[in-house]
Amino acid sequence: MKKYLVNALYYSLFSILLIACTENPDPTSSNNNFKGTVAITNGYLIDGSGSDPIPNSTVIIQDGLIKSIGSSSSLEIPPEAEIIDLKGSYILPGLMNTHVHSGYIENNLKVWVNSGVTTVRDIGNLTSSPEEGFAIKEMLLSSNKNARLVAAGPLVTTVGGYGNYSVTSSNDAEQKVNRLIDAGADLIKIAIEDNLQGRTWPMLSMDEIQRICQTAHNRNRRVAAHISRSKHLGMAIEGGVDDVVHMVIDYLPDSLITLMIEKNIYWVPTLELWKGVSERFGLNWIATAKNNLIRFVQAGGKVALGTDYDGYTTPFDLGMPITEIRLIEEAGMSPMQIIIAGTKNAALVCNLENELGTIEPGKIADITIVYDNPFEDLESLLNVQIVIHNGEIITDQ
Repeated sequence: MKKYLVNALYYSLFSILLIACTENPDPTSSNNNFKGTVAITNGYLIDGSGSDPIPNSTVIIQDGLIKSIGSSSSLEIPPEAEIIDLKGSYILPGLMNTHVHSGYIENNLKVWVNSGVTTVRDIGNLTSSPEEGFAIKEMLLSSNKNARLVAAGPLVTTVGGYGNYSVTSSNDAEQKVNRLIDAGADLIKIAIEDNLQGRTWPMLSMDEIQRICQTAHNRNRRVAAHISRSKHLGMAIEGGVDDVVHMVIDYLPDSLITLMIEKNIYWVPTLELWKGVSERFGLNWIATAKNNLIRFVQAGGKVALGTDYDGYTTPFDLGMPITEIRLIEEAGMSPMQIIIAGTKNAALVCNLENELGTIEPGKIADITIVYDNPFEDLESLLNVQIVIHNGEIITDQ
């Protein structure tokens, strides 16, 4: 469910800066790694892979990357390293929110990174010019004090459809997807939606959906699909999308769960959205969504953490998405499954699984350190001690 909040006035504030961004792009602006060496010692390592916490661990960071991991008693620390003795705190990969809007606002990015959410995936904004929007993204990425911004740009739809970037045919869809990618899109988001609360829209054809997915995949971009009903999910699966956003709010057939798992399609449930909508309008969508989610997870389905922040006129957490975390825990996901959803799986839907999502040598040093064990109480994710982003210490509380 979308509320297009990034408006033309916001973009005009950056108009003077856009010329420099577009004429002289800095290829390193989105990989602003800190130059230096840091040794994080005596912590419990939760590496994001699904392994149990490893006590008395040390992580060596050098020039923005994770160099080595090992026991604090045996791993050699470089003499030039800044040493941080955690005294038993918990080391996690930087968490991610894979479904936000208003990600092009610098204050939001600062709040996210300071909360331990080092990457966000913005999958829908209002700009009618993709080139203008992605130039702003690159400018925001030039500051390591901002969370990393992965962005789809405008939501691809049919003429008059749910979204704001219309295509008129399969050929037009291919051309416009290529334009988005040329402009800087990290992924493509499409709308498969025809009816929400009495509002109706025309939808993309299957030929158009398949052409969009083929075009994006040919250029190493993933495709996320907005859906709300099981019939939309069936179309998304047939069309070839990589992840779907919003848990369906009607009955989810076992056959579709099986297809999702067979095709390795990830789900971003956004239960925080459905909770807000249900409370506002007296609906039972949140209960249905929770039930569908746990059936999907119990069958082996893969989930990525995402909230739909600022995508509708209901409250959302800005920062650590603790409401979403509580809701998916209430639905039956374990703390380990939730941490994987917010790290390893989130990195995959952002197309950054080779760079982020787990703490292992060679990956970018995005790390969130909390005082207490999140496996005992996920609320501990709110009590952040240190955030490291691209190897740089952003917060030290």
